[in-house]
Amino acid sequence: MNKKNSNAGKEVIEHNQKSIQSYGETMLDEMPTFLGFSARLNMLWDLTGIVPSLNDGRVLAVLAINKSWRENEVRGWLEKDILPERLELRNMVRFLIGHLNETADELKWEAFILYGVPIVSSPIEQNIYRADEERRRLAAMIFAKLTDQYHIPPSSYEADAVFQKCLALMHRFNIYTVDDFQAGHLEPFRHYLFPD
Repeated sequence: MNKKNSNAGKEVIEHNQKSIQSYGETMLDEMPTFLGFSARLNMLWDLTGIVPSLNDGRVLAVLAINKSWRENEVRGWLEKDILPERLELRNMVRFLIGHLNETADELKWEAFILYGVPIVSSPIEQNIYRADEERRRLAAMIFAKLTDQYHIPPSSYEADAVFQKCLALMHRFNIYTVDDFQAGHLEPFRHYLFPD
């Protein structure tokens, strides 16, 4: 091998070592959480109307649908943004949209439940989407009220994560309109969204 080929070979090896090193530096230690997953999944369960609300026994009702599911798994899916296995999620979405209408797109619903808006546009019909938009406005109002009343500086939290937690908590407390949000909700929301 001549000197020119030898140098080229060393450059390729060095380049590959740098690529491997940079790949190692960008690797995740664990999958990121899918913020708002539970709220979106609960919204689909709400739309079907086949089980009670989260506060009225949804977990037990969902467990009755599939005897192989365990309570801690279902609670994770419905309350803690924990994803089921992808095949389990696909089957659940297929089951749920079967209760909506014949034109529902199961792949779009699955992507929406996983990633949410703005990554995937909402598959919900326009009037339902407007209701969801109203919930988002209400969440923004709650968010603003808390940060103002408790003097919480913007640098102390990640806005999108807290906003998604706010939507999830609103769902747990069945808060869908301004009238549903009572003065007594302020403290629990503060402690959940902005823990000390």
